[in-house]
Amino acid sequence: MKELTTIPPEVAALIPKMQLEVTQDNVSDYSEIILKLQAQLKKCPKIKETDNMKEHPAVFHYFCGATDIYICEYDRKEDMFGFAILGGDLDNSEWGYFNLRELTSIPQLNIDFKIKKQSIEKALHTAYPDRYPQPPSRSNLITLMNNKAKRIKYWAIYLIMLLKNKLNTIKKDKENK
Repeated sequence: MKELTTIPPEVAALIPKMQLEVTQDNVSDYSEIILKLQAQLKKCPKIKETDNMKEHPAVFHYFCGATDIYICEYDRKEDMFGFAILGGDLDNSEWGYFNLRELTSIPQLNIDFKIKKQSIEKALHTAYPDRYPQPPSRSNLITLMNNKAKRIKYWAIYLIMLLKNKLNTIKKDKENK
């Protein structure tokens, strides 16, 4: 792993001020995380690029207490787009635009250094399964298809066994006549 001595400016811009101070004081300890953020930044869709998607990638996650802000788009300057739950208020949670400078200046707000690769919809369902439905993500569809394939295989084997039994019965009936 490459050990860093400084945080690239485009990554430093993503990290809230208080968290950035700690990270800058220990750059070598955070090298892997900084490189991961840099990779996520390169993959992050630009504004409007996820408009027609059924699921939106959770590229960045900011949090503090019961506040969660998931980012799926970033213009590489100041504007971000994503989903926010402020203070645990699920009734007023919504999709919207965020200003990066304003986000990173909120005291106690942190960027999630260990965000899992998932959609925002999946993250919401995981955190609040009674509130947000299971998204139709690719992995969910694959699991569904695998389960369906197992059911089909089971029924195919069952039907083959029934047919064999029926053929054996017919064969015995013919032999007895």
